[in-house]
Amino acid sequence: MYIYIWCFLFFLIGLFCGSLVNVIAGGLIREPRSFVISNCRECNGNWPLYLMAPILGFILSRGRCRLCRSKIKAHILIVELFTGLLFAYLVCRYGLSWELSISIVYSLLLLILIVTDIEKMLLPNAVIYPGFVMVLILSMAVMLLHFRPPWSFLLPEGLAWLNNYLLNVIVGGLTGFILLLMVVIVSRGGMALGDVKLAGLIGLMVGFPMVLVALFVAVILGGLTAIVLLIARRKGKKDPIPFGPFLCLGGMVAMLWGKTLLAWYLAPLM
Repeated sequence: MYIYIWCFLFFLIGLFCGSLVNVIAGGLIREPRSFVISNCRECNGNWPLYLMAPILGFILSRGRCRLCRSKIKAHILIVELFTGLLFAYLVCRYGLSWELSISIVYSLLLLILIVTDIEKMLLPNAVIYPGFVMVLILSMAVMLLHFRPPWSFLLPEGLAWLNNYLLNVIVGGLTGFILLLMVVIVSRGGMALGDVKLAGLIGLMVGFPMVLVALFVAVILGGLTAIVLLIARRKGKKDPIPFGPFLCLGGMVAMLWGKTLLAWYLAPLM
């Protein structure tokens, strides 16, 4: 019974955190950068607080900015709902635990980057660099407390030296960074350096070999989305498609279901 109460409470918390994600992302992509209480990307006016209420604010404003009457993008609402559902799922899965705290922090970082990349094809260093520091500090704390997140994959005897958690996440970060950097070099600019840094950040979050799962899922999701957009003629062959959101979703999948996917993939070899 109590778990349903916690799920509902965390759903509400997630809605408000989703609203905060939208506000932070909006401030990061404005020129000049400005953090105002608003989901409008066309003006810098502050909204009344009641219009910032998740979902309800969107309905009350009828999907338009109260000040400049610009249309509010639909993904603003989607991010709020997704964050609420994600928080509810996380507390149902992990309860009130270390796993819950770390997965929420990592998810919020990735959600901010999803919004900025969707809106401006921008992965701000103002998020990625502090993200590196934050994830490294959390990883050191995890190692010192002898706690192991559920997405950490124990490697066989030949690679047992990588089972040190801090070393594992550093190798994961380097793997993600180097693999995406190779793609940038081979494609001669077909992918941005922001994606390379993001892959390194996700590698730090999920470690090795979970970073490979994250990259694999990102490529599959990105490829399928590109095909759908081309068929629907929403994008042309030369139109850029942001890869950051797929990397972030791949990172979330790796955190939540990466061990299951990797075990399924390796099952025939074991």
